[in-house]
Amino acid sequence: MSRPSLQDLIRRRRQGAFVGREQEIELFARNLDGAPSDPTHRFLFHVHGVGGVGKSTLVREWERLAVGRGALTAYVDDSVHSVPEVMAVVAEQFARQGRPLKALEKRLEAHRRRVHEALAASGAEAGREGDGASVVSSAAVRAGLVGAGMLPVVGAFAPVVDGERLARGADRFAASLSARFRDQDDVRLVLDPLPALSPVFLAELGRVAEEVPWTALFFDTYENTAPFLDAWLRDLTTTDRYGEAPGNLVLTLAGRNRPDPVLWGDHPDLAAHLALEPLTENETGRLLDARGIRDEDARRAVWEGSAGLPVLVTTLADHPGDTVLAGATAVDRFLGRDAPPEQREAALACALPRTLDEDVCAAATEEPGDPAALFAHLTALPFVSGREGAPRYHDVVRAPMLHLRRTTAPARWRAAHLRLAALHERRYEELAGGAPAGGAGGRDEADPARLHARLEAAYHRLCAHPATALPELLAEGATAARLGAAPARRWARTLADAGRDNGDAATRGWGADCLAVLDEDDGPKGRARLAGLLVDRPGLGEQARAEALHARAALHREAGALAKALADYDRLDALRPGDWRTAMERAVAHRQTGAYAAALAHLDEAEARLAAAEAEPDTPSLARLTRERGETRRHLGQFEEAVTLLGQALDLAPGDPGTLVSRASAHLSLGLPEPAVADLDQALGARPGHFWALLKRARAHDSLGDREAALADLARAAELAQDPAVVIGERAEIHRRAGEHTAAVAAFGAAIAADPGYLWAYGGRAMAHHALGDTEAAVADLRHALSGKPDYLWARLRLAEIHHEQGACEAEFAEYDEAVAATGGRLARPYVLRAQARAAHGESERALQDFDRALRIEPDDERVRELAEEWARAYVAASEGEQTAPAPETPDATSWRRSDSSWGHGGTSAGW
Repeated sequence: MSRPSLQDLIRRRRQGAFVGREQEIELFARNLDGAPSDPTHRFLFHVHGVGGVGKSTLVREWERLAVGRGALTAYVDDSVHSVPEVMAVVAEQFARQGRPLKALEKRLEAHRRRVHEALAASGAEAGREGDGASVVSSAAVRAGLVGAGMLPVVGAFAPVVDGERLARGADRFAASLSARFRDQDDVRLVLDPLPALSPVFLAELGRVAEEVPWTALFFDTYENTAPFLDAWLRDLTTTDRYGEAPGNLVLTLAGRNRPDPVLWGDHPDLAAHLALEPLTENETGRLLDARGIRDEDARRAVWEGSAGLPVLVTTLADHPGDTVLAGATAVDRFLGRDAPPEQREAALACALPRTLDEDVCAAATEEPGDPAALFAHLTALPFVSGREGAPRYHDVVRAPMLHLRRTTAPARWRAAHLRLAALHERRYEELAGGAPAGGAGGRDEADPARLHARLEAAYHRLCAHPATALPELLAEGATAARLGAAPARRWARTLADAGRDNGDAATRGWGADCLAVLDEDDGPKGRARLAGLLVDRPGLGEQARAEALHARAALHREAGALAKALADYDRLDALRPGDWRTAMERAVAHRQTGAYAAALAHLDEAEARLAAAEAEPDTPSLARLTRERGETRRHLGQFEEAVTLLGQALDLAPGDPGTLVSRASAHLSLGLPEPAVADLDQALGARPGHFWALLKRARAHDSLGDREAALADLARAAELAQDPAVVIGERAEIHRRAGEHTAAVAAFGAAIAADPGYLWAYGGRAMAHHALGDTEAAVADLRHALSGKPDYLWARLRLAEIHHEQGACEAEFAEYDEAVAATGGRLARPYVLRAQARAAHGESERALQDFDRALRIEPDDERVRELAEEWARAYVAASEGEQTAPAPETPDATSWRRSDSSWGHGGTSAGW
């Protein structure tokens, strides 16, 4: 018997030390012990997890299991850079196992030869044509190779030449290849090799697969190769684009990232997706048992220092019991034991910041020298990622470095963090135009650099002095929650990161709890819960607690939990008596419930509180108050007054996008699309990504007959990916308004498919159905909308109108009664419409009673008053014998039913 090789001995030792992952091992083994035809068989295993968690070790163990079951295997990592290289690696490894892929090897050799000739020819041509041609020709060659999957798509040449020049160069290059190679197959082999090589690869794979029970391909470090492998492997295995793959083929993809849901999401029954977690404490203990480490203190030190990451467990086990030495050992593992002391010190110091740049490196080290050279050295280290954007240490590397610095040099730890905090605070002030760094508010969310500077400063102060810095950052949580999901997550992540790195249990607990809330739901409801943590737990001062309560109330409003919002505003009045913002926000909540009279009353209260304040009312506050008053009048359908008030708000805050969009909506409701477009153009000039402004302008363009411009605005809105169903619904509305009712029905159906809870789309489809004469379908859609939102007043009134058209007076009255009940008797419109219906059926006295109720609700609404007075005159005239009954309809009454877009389907689909 021959002696084992050194590689065999190493593999056996590693195999003997393999501990844990029993579930993953059993899953893979069971898959190979079954048959490909078994319904539970999986042809794809996708393993993902952080660096150092043991993905490569598991993949090698799976490969060993496959070999033990007679499988033909190949292992590919990120040493390859293109699909043809992958094919070559597979062919080479199969050949070593006695299964050569000769036809593929021959085709690959022809491919390499032709590419070499093409590159050589391109270089010669570039030399003749000068520098400009050289750039384009060289880039064109690489463009062809990248497009063909022969080079990784890393954009190395993209900054060199623009797309138009690149396209021209690629065209010339393709033409030169056609002239150089007589056989067009050779041209395609260079420009687009995958269609030429992949069928040969599959045919050869199928041939050798007939000779073995399994064919297993393992792709490790897949995060680096996925850009050029993902789509190819998907096409290879799930389509017949290149031919048929053997049934006994099993793929394993192991990388840091989750599988692409677009490429692999359609095959949940054929793939196993495994998120690899660190070893448990029990598994770590078993690994230490295998290494003969029995001392409990040493075992505890290894566990705490490694957090179960296998790469650190095995490293730290070499020096158990000494946490400082264990940390240093881990650092040496990543830096190299022979690193010069000054490089080692710089690397340790620069582990403190979460992201790196030259100034940050200089502040972290406070050493004389060239910061650019230091930065270049650090970003060249293998554990620093994001070299082109925001370079940072890998977490597996950074954690032991931070532990070592904090435990061995606490004074230097604090001093460095304070220097870094001061650096980021200076940056914040510069970006804010001199405003002090006092919170995550203002317009930080619109300026990523400013928000980054603020949160980095907070992180470093938390690491230096957690006891004083924690209340300060907690006080900013309310603002972060209101700003949106992304700012809230960044704020919570800053808390969690600081708690993990500074060793402070209070910071760590807050961070974990806040992230847990957002992980469950980072929409308005979830962020209201986040603000609730700040309200209910100790740790905030009275002012900060009031701000958190104010944020929670606003988020309750955004989530539609209006009763909870109003309850919070009551609590706020107790905490901050006389605060005008509370009264104004309460008015907005009442407006959302449809209680417009109450909304106006609270706006009056807010104005009185603002006037009574000791300080002179500032312009932004007056602008906000005026805007809310105008918006309330718009919702009341008092569009002329709304335009006036919103214009006054714009005088106070010129160019405010939200106010401009609101005034544009009022213009549209008045049938004035031209001034609406002007307002929306200005709003979008200030904020090009304003989703609702694009939707409103699309509606305005459509009203002006410019369908092309309307669709262009909807295309821009779709690119924002804020609410795809709404964009589809607006396209459907364009069809409906154009009388294209069949197309509208289909488009509204697509919107509903994108979001089954999109009730407005059911209303739009009901109108299209009704226009097509399908009353039954229209009624069904309206009833579905009402089942999801019983107080959906427009749908209720539209249903009553259909009953009115059919002469079904009892059903019509029932819908009006439901409308009154659903709105709690707070709105004038249901009473007006019921009065109109009662008068039409001869119930004049009851009609006048409804008009009287409407006037009590909206005493300032001139339209209600004029209509009521007209019906009263008609009723008196009828009583005196001048006519037998009031006219069943008047133009004004009809407009209440059909043309008032604040109540009908004329506004944007979801509001804003």
